[in-house]
Amino acid sequence: MSQLQPQPWPSLLWRWLAGAGLLTGMVGIFFLSEQSHLPQTFTFPGIDKLQHATAFGILGILAQLAVGVRGKSGYLLVAILIVTCYAIFDELHQSWIPGRDSDFFDVLADFSGATLGAIAVIIFRRLRLKRHALQR
Repeated sequence: MSQLQPQPWPSLLWRWLAGAGLLTGMVGIFFLSEQSHLPQTFTFPGIDKLQHATAFGILGILAQLAVGVRGKSGYLLVAILIVTCYAIFDELHQSWIPGRDSDFFDVLADFSGATLGAIAVIIFRRLRLKRHALQR
């Protein structure tokens, strides 16, 4: 049976902080979804989808950092799956709120944002590791 490798404290601390941020973001989105009407300071076609992609992109970043950044694609898929499942839950939740509705394209925008956010973390890590290796 393999033994678990001890995590360096800074890495483990950042993962816990990212997990706390992820949960905080999910709670925030839940409370925003409870509102019958959200005020818009400015509008243009597609702003709703852009807002969804941005919010869930941030969740994707936090989920990837919480799950861990390693070379295996399974970690990326887990992070995206966590955020996408929450997006589906959020849309189902909105369907019960008067004045709100559930939209498949919102879930698609959420999935796209989560995927881009999680991939951005992987790319940033690879660039950082490459730069670190070149400095040696």
